[in-house]
Formats: sequence, C-alpha cells, structure tokens
Amino acid sequence: MKGTKKGIVLGLLLAILQGGVASAEPSYLIYPSSPTVFRYDASRFELITTGSPNFNSSFAVGSQMLWDRVDNRIPVEIYHAPRLVGFEPAPGGISEFVTYEHEFDIILDGFGDGPRTLGNLYFRFLPEPARSHTMVTVDGLTTDRLTIPLPALEVRTPVDGGYGDTRAHPVSWLGASEVRIIAFSDKNADGVFDGTPLYGIVSHYAPVAVAPATWGSIKALYR
Repeated sequence: MKGTKKGIVLGLLLAILQGGVASAEPSYLIYPSSPTVFRYDASRFELITTGSPNFNSSFAVGSQMLWDRVDNRIPVEIYHAPRLVGFEPAPGGISEFVTYEHEFDIILDGFGDGPRTLGNLYFRFLPEPARSHTMVTVDGLTTDRLTIPLPALEVRTPVDGGYGDTRAHPVSWLGASEVRIIAFSDKNADGVFDGTPLYGIVSHYAPVAVAPATWGSIKALYR
C-alpha cells in the first residue's frame, strides 16, 4: 500500500512539473523578438537589487534583477527574451511578456530540465475586445482562425543548466486593441486550451504616428 501511495504522489508531482495538474494541458514559454517588459507573478517572483546576496549583475536590467523565490534561483529562461527592457508585477498574477508592437517574431522556447519533444503544439490568440474580427498572420499565412497548429519542437541542446531549443514564428495581427498569445499542447485535440498558462505574450496595437511627441511617448514605453 505504501508503494502505491508513493507512486500516486510521484505521478502528481511529475504532472505538476510538466505544466499543471494531471488533467491540465501544458503551456510553454514564449516571448517576442520586439522590446518587451516582463510582467511577473508576484507570488513566485520578486525583484532584487545590489543589496541582496543573490544579486548577479550579469542578469540586471537597470539596477534590478528577477529572482524566483519558489525554486530559489535566477529564472534564466526569462532572460532568453532578446530585447527584455524591464519588469513589473502582473495585475492578474499571470506571468507574461508585454510588447507595444503588433508585428514581431514569437519565439517558442522549450527550456526545461531534460530533452523532450513538444508535440500537438498550437498558438492561441485571444483578442480584446473578445468579439473583435481579428486577422492573424503566422509564418506568412493569414487567417481569421485564432488557434494555429504548429510543428513539434525537439528539445535536445544543453543550455543554462538545462536543455533548450527555440524556434521563431513571424507574426502580425490586425483588428483588436490588444491580443494575448499562448502556446500549448492540445491533448484533447479540440483546439481549446484547458488550464492556466504559465507564460504568455500581450501585444498592444500601437502604430507609430508621425508627430514627434507621439513617437517620444512610445519610445518612453521601452525605457
């Protein structure tokens, strides 16, 4: 009986590490190629400065560094975002990368503890307002479908103490004020994500105007 109980507990722990409870579908790390601010889940992450013994200037953005107090480590995978410009707490508690561009590459990152294959992959676009007629272009193909299938990603390359391979997908969209994007494995083959995403992208529609004052205000978003 004890062995059975241990097996059940181990199975639950593995399910949690792979992206949630046993019935949840795993979501994956994505970030934009454009300038981005990382909104962090304050129940898990915190910002530390030079006064902390955990501070490492190699991971500083300005004078601050992100720290994962649950795993007691630097969340190196967040720093994979190539144009990370700052941090702020997430009002909804969900970690996400915010960008004020609507045309960029979505970088799918398979960073984890070991080699694996990410299969049954999809991007899911969630426009705001929800009833907006939104057109998305992914890898050169334009559609009004908001759930886009993707090829599997093989993760085999040692990196930053784990394993990680990435793939970039050129994306643009029109027809909403903002779009939230997640990447997930569709276990149920129904095109619907069941669960809470670990990470996502929030893309705001902010076309650059000609007026210098407007351009200055947009540049200020990336400071």
